[in-house]
Amino acid sequence: MTGFRHTRRQWLASLPVLGLSAWSGCSRQRPVRDSRGRVIVEYWHQPMVQQVPEFGDEVKEVGDFERFLARRFMAENPDIVIRTQCLNWEDLPRKVPISVLGGRPPDVLMDYVGRTSGFWYQGVLEPLDELVEGIEHDFQPRMFEASRLVGSDGVRRLHAVPLCGWVQVLVLNRAAWDSQGLGDLLPTDEDPRWRWDQFETALEAIAGPGVTPLGMQCASEQGDYRVLQYFWAFGAEVYHDRDYSRVALNSPQGVAALEWLVKAKRKGWIQSNVATAGYGFFDMFWRGQTVAIPSGVSMRRTYENALRDGKITADFNGDGRVDMEVFYTLPPTRPEVPTTLPVSTNGLVVFRQEDPDRREAAMRFVKFLTSTETVGHYARASQMLPGRKSVGPIFADQPDVTRILDLAAECPVADMGATSPSYYDIRKRMPPYLQSAFLGLKTPAEALAGFEREAEGVLRGQLASTQSVGHPGEESAQ
Repeated sequence: MTGFRHTRRQWLASLPVLGLSAWSGCSRQRPVRDSRGRVIVEYWHQPMVQQVPEFGDEVKEVGDFERFLARRFMAENPDIVIRTQCLNWEDLPRKVPISVLGGRPPDVLMDYVGRTSGFWYQGVLEPLDELVEGIEHDFQPRMFEASRLVGSDGVRRLHAVPLCGWVQVLVLNRAAWDSQGLGDLLPTDEDPRWRWDQFETALEAIAGPGVTPLGMQCASEQGDYRVLQYFWAFGAEVYHDRDYSRVALNSPQGVAALEWLVKAKRKGWIQSNVATAGYGFFDMFWRGQTVAIPSGVSMRRTYENALRDGKITADFNGDGRVDMEVFYTLPPTRPEVPTTLPVSTNGLVVFRQEDPDRREAAMRFVKFLTSTETVGHYARASQMLPGRKSVGPIFADQPDVTRILDLAAECPVADMGATSPSYYDIRKRMPPYLQSAFLGLKTPAEALAGFEREAEGVLRGQLASTQSVGHPGEESAQ
């Protein structure tokens, strides 16, 4: 490793050279072909799409859409068989790294580039530049650049073909205020932006027995964007000026932000189980126990699915009728602080293939999945931003979404360091420190100082790589 200490990332990167099967106990290789001679391609993916109305009963549950796409692809490519597997959000950060350690990863993976970038740095992914040759201009620039990473030879290559993306805004259940005659406290449809004092007044007015307005969680790293939105509101940064050699969160602005969050919890503005809620905080939103969540504009589609499944029970004035109206605003910021928003990309990666037939089949499948037609289906079904410009506008029938996305496009992008080499190793270490502050075990200043020290240890490569040997399933997550 050219004189550097072996960090966990460097140790993992050496596994393909040493032979993954040596670590995992001589794992049995998957057959390349099935009994009919077709090349087998395994496709693992996020639970991103639940229902696609235009496909009727063929697509009404998570995983149905990917099976539908696989059938369509196989009809055009009878020499290939696609086997799909939908991983839930809890499994994605664990099952895929374990499969890599065991030498049996999927052939194609659809996931967040903040996770897939780690596999690139381990040296277990195929470069995918060949799949976009001549059409690079058709990909959204932010998503495309986020998917290009430096290889071991110092050259930037496409590690993932962009599929869809999202930008985080603030989603409110507007009916919580309107049903109680408090709608005037909110921003208007025409200008969905807050003043900070207006935001706090609106929270104070709606908070009460059974309602803690702000929904978030720090039980796992997958809730960090929602908590960090309030750090950005104070002008704090995770990284400053693209310097990934240190984290910048432990700053006067960062401490002030965490102090505000801790006080907000004490006031009853944040749910009491913020340290343990996990994905349960979404159910609290449907029940009206929380009324404001940082999220993407896909929240309306999520709401439609929850309504279909009978999960919406919010009733703020006791009249027996459901009170729910999705309302998008820009997240609030302190005076003089610009609104900074995280932007994320989901892409498709191909794990390194020894067999040329399987490599060719996997590449053909990814090319199909990232065609304009398929990207359009994914974007419309998930209500995410399409990775390709040729898809065209997908929110023309939702003027409020168009308006908020236009405003979001003018905002600076929050730098999460998502494709830096140590991104996930650092990201997953933040929640315990946030938990300690919310639970009163550490002051906000102590919590952020502790996180900074641990992050520095990761960046210096001083954390023992044996931790990941003992707990391979804890390697990382979104």
